Amino acid sequence: WEFPSDFLAESDWHPAGNGSNNWAIAPSRSTGGSAILCNDPHLRMTLPSIWYLMHLKEQDGYEVWGASIPGIPYIQLGHNQWIAWGMTAAVCDDVEIYREKLHILEPDRYLVGHRWQKLETRRELIPIRGRQPRERIMRWSRHGPIISDFNETYSGQEILSVRWTAHEPSRELQSLYAVNHARNWEEFQKGLHDHTAPTLNFVYADRDGNIGYILAGKIPRRAEVPSLLPLEGWDEQNDWQGYIPFEELPHVYNPPDGFVASANNRVTDSVYPYYLSHFFEPPHRIRRIRELLSGRKKFSADDLAAIQLDNVSLHAKELIGSLEVDLAHLVDENSIVKTAADRLLSWDGRCTVESIEATLFHVFHHRLLVNVLGPALGEELFCAYVEILNQCIVPTDRILNDPTSVWFKDRSRFQVVAISLRETCAELQEALGDNLEEWHWGSIHRLHMNHALGRLDILKPLLGIDLSTPGDGMTINMGFYRHSNPYSHTVGASLRLVVDLGDWQASGFILPSGQSGHPLSAHYRDQLSYWLGGKRIVLFTPPGDESRCLVLKPDQDKRQ
Repeated sequence: WEFPSDFLAESDWHPAGNGSNNWAIAPSRSTGGSAILCNDPHLRMTLPSIWYLMHLKEQDGYEVWGASIPGIPYIQLGHNQWIAWGMTAAVCDDVEIYREKLHILEPDRYLVGHRWQKLETRRELIPIRGRQPRERIMRWSRHGPIISDFNETYSGQEILSVRWTAHEPSRELQSLYAVNHARNWEEFQKGLHDHTAPTLNFVYADRDGNIGYILAGKIPRRAEVPSLLPLEGWDEQNDWQGYIPFEELPHVYNPPDGFVASANNRVTDSVYPYYLSHFFEPPHRIRRIRELLSGRKKFSADDLAAIQLDNVSLHAKELIGSLEVDLAHLVDENSIVKTAADRLLSWDGRCTVESIEATLFHVFHHRLLVNVLGPALGEELFCAYVEILNQCIVPTDRILNDPTSVWFKDRSRFQVVAISLRETCAELQEALGDNLEEWHWGSIHRLHMNHALGRLDILKPLLGIDLSTPGDGMTINMGFYRHSNPYSHTVGASLRLVVDLGDWQASGFILPSGQSGHPLSAHYRDQLSYWLGGKRIVLFTPPGDESRCLVLKPDQDKRQ
């Protein structure tokens, strides 16, 4: 099933799939005897890049290297002379939607406890190019703006309001200034006190060999763990009870195993006293990172850069493992179906561009979801549910792992597996031909980066970047796709950075395209081959050569 046409679902601006990886290792785990930090933020892949590589220097001795978002001062990800830092989205629940009950005779009043309170209003004039400005009356409850007013068909005695920490006064720029100037863990922590939204997982390393992790941002304290449904706004028990104190947010400093890491995962266990979120990413990426970091005693900067390119999908390996009995007993008149089953059973989970098994798995997984959930949910609800695939993986895997699940009451799991694999092979035969050996993952998993001017069909092939890419939504080397546009790669490593605190020349950054947004510039796509090959460029200015702010090292240098 394809999704119904929708402005966001059909555009490059859909927010689904954003995430990131980061980790830092202690000197005891480093071949060079210094801390090393890595980060690769997963964002929508754009032309030009969302990031701009910079080297900033002040007369007072402050100097910092890294990536900035154009329009925002300071470096968001990078290092100064003393420390390095990286971040991932913490996906904490910092939003609440409330049902507000209106007075039956005075619709400008809403219920708060046992009293009626007047809605605040504000007149907004929205300019529209080529047309008359549109006037809109914005309404606010004590919780925040009324969002149901934007639905022309929504009416009744209840309205919906939203409270979000980002709507409240904050000092993110002050926080970023302090982080850019920090010289140690204490100053770094102090700078993050001012960070409000979004909630972020920060990893830290310094030249003295210390490493750390801290969750930063304002996270509401609630009377109880909330449901996923709008709360009764008139019940004051549902109001936030302040915020989790900064000192009580999850953090760790110099852990005994010698590394810290995050990948949008749940960072606390059941002992932690506060509710953080329902919305963490599945644990497959963080488990793979920990597996690789625990697999050997010491790493160089190049070793850690190689981990950023890891394409093993633990999700795929484990799901095929749970379906092993069904796949092994599958018999079909079409020899391709049996061959496909055998290929999946012997697969190591690597989602390389050349992989045939990766192609089989991802189409097969989609057919499984259609056949298990589709009859009960219907097309519209099913499509909405699986659009952000990473959010539905954990519950659907529980279903697929259990052959006695109620979801298999009409058809056994074996029957669903058999039907789904037959449909997979038929779909791939139609799309890629009858030769299974040509069903490469890179044939259907392609990255399309489009320039704004490339939205014109005549300019799209001239300005855009279109190439086969590895990975999937569960691999360290992120290759996320949306089910409204399978299997087009939309979200991935928008930046990679590796910082060796003992050797700035071994440190580096890379963008997926180039530094310039001008299609005729030599720097429009000159980093693409480096990004694909896991290489990096050095921003550190060599002593005595302050004229160079960016050093692009030759291909034969293994430290690129």
